[in-house]
Amino acid sequence: MTDKTKHFTCRRAAVFSDLHSNYHAFRACYEDAKSHGSDLFIFLGDYISDLADPVKTLDLVYEIQKQYPVVFLRGNRERYMLECDAGITAFTRGSKSGSLLYTFERLRPQDLNFFRDLPIYDRIEINGVSFELAHAFKTDDRCYFEGGDERIAGIFSQMEAPYLLTGHSHRQYVQKQQCKTIINPGSVGVPVGVRGLAQYVLLDIHDQRADYLLRSVPFDLASVVHAQFDSGLTEYAKYWAISILYDVITGEERTMKLLETVSRIGDVQDEGNWRKAAMAMDMKFTAKELIEII
Repeated sequence: MTDKTKHFTCRRAAVFSDLHSNYHAFRACYEDAKSHGSDLFIFLGDYISDLADPVKTLDLVYEIQKQYPVVFLRGNRERYMLECDAGITAFTRGSKSGSLLYTFERLRPQDLNFFRDLPIYDRIEINGVSFELAHAFKTDDRCYFEGGDERIAGIFSQMEAPYLLTGHSHRQYVQKQQCKTIINPGSVGVPVGVRGLAQYVLLDIHDQRADYLLRSVPFDLASVVHAQFDSGLTEYAKYWAISILYDVITGEERTMKLLETVSRIGDVQDEGNWRKAAMAMDMKFTAKELIEII
């Protein structure tokens, strides 16, 4: 059987996940990684959606690809775009799927082609150490688990390599069990549990082990807020797009709480229900008000 494992040699690797079209956070993390000597870049998926700059974000991805060795995975958000392009699903204006529609309408053929070629799972070797890579887990791009989660025992049992790099939960953590380690770099674009900082992980691989440095990086929050309004994204998906800004600024999962509140009120396709839920959660609705909470 042919060994399909990709082999890399590097001084230091940077692991990015869940960019979510947050160009300003991505640029800050990239510059930070370069300043720390990174010469291999690993991307765990969800490059796009939710925030205002899918094209600028992908262009920076392509720029990095030209300059460094890279490893790419596909996330569930890229799958959504491919399913829409294939006519399997459709997005509409409004807070339920308007953010996805905004992203899809701005993607270029080269972006969709890029997504098509990406796996949701891969195996690589860096400096002689084996890693499994997954957006979520090897057979499911939406398998959700966090550090300390009871489900994580099952993930450890299925690991074939000593290290698993995984994203999707937007929570940065390292979990160890015997000789296995799960590393989640958190989210570059919409991190959970940290206020106003982008997150990723640096890896130093030597002596048959991987040492890790969890990074939290400041970025231009005000520019992210202004871009969300100036781009027209808030016109496509008002309450979702504004709630995502709360997540970026505060590190709280306000958007999921908003969706749960809408679901309790009634039809999630009804924009009036989104407004009721947003009002019940005392959300602010202007860029000026959101910048004041930074």
